[in-house]
Amino acid sequence: MSAFSNAIRTPFGIVLPLSEVKGRAIVDALDRCGGDYLFAARLLGIGRSTVYRIARAYTISRQGHRRHG
Repeated sequence: MSAFSNAIRTPFGIVLPLSEVKGRAIVDALDRCGGDYLFAARLLGIGRSTVYRIARAYTISRQGHRRHG
């Protein structure tokens, strides 16, 4: 699996916690938008400050990739 590793295996398949899904959505949107937080927010239908808050919580850099450390 990618940098996200909180997947839970169940008899029905792999399930990701909602927090994991949010982090992945932010990373994907930032990748697609070239790191533009405002455009990513519009793409996701959420506020720019929400993108910043989630990115900060998941230590996502401006390029849309998780920082390690």
